[in-house]
Amino acid sequence: MEAAEVYSAFLSQSEDERVRWNYVYSLFEANEYDKALTEVEKGISLYPHNIRFLYLKSLIYKSTQEEEKEKEVLESVRELNPGNLDVRTRLISLYDSLGHKEEARDEAKAILLYDGKNLSAIEYLSRESEFYALLYSSLKPKEEEPSSPETEEEESNNTDTL
Repeated sequence: MEAAEVYSAFLSQSEDERVRWNYVYSLFEANEYDKALTEVEKGISLYPHNIRFLYLKSLIYKSTQEEEKEKEVLESVRELNPGNLDVRTRLISLYDSLGHKEEARDEAKAILLYDGKNLSAIEYLSRESEFYALLYSSLKPKEEEPSSPETEEEESNNTDTL
């Protein structure tokens, strides 16, 4: 909260886009969600070109568990920056938790247009598609099995012969 007070003092002297964003973020970090929401609205009205304020607003709604509002804000951010895969990935999760399965699938497919090997999107699609399930299993990182002393000895013997 100390940081918020410092930024607030700066803003009382002169309005500045970066200071305003840092002020709102420090309120968010201090769990002052009501005040952060009021201040982020000011930031959005003063700096409508800066989608970071919208994204921060979505994080505030996420923290207050207001999923419908979070979804609406993220959809706005997506419209302004369709290539932001973090926003699209968050939307998949939100759509899924809200029961909007078709929108979640559409979002996952849209992500794949930007990044054909996006594991989050492929994993989501793998739930209902054998094709994506096979693709996911071939692309996901393999989990290393713990090696036993016998395996380490065999590997050591194999490298000695090279």
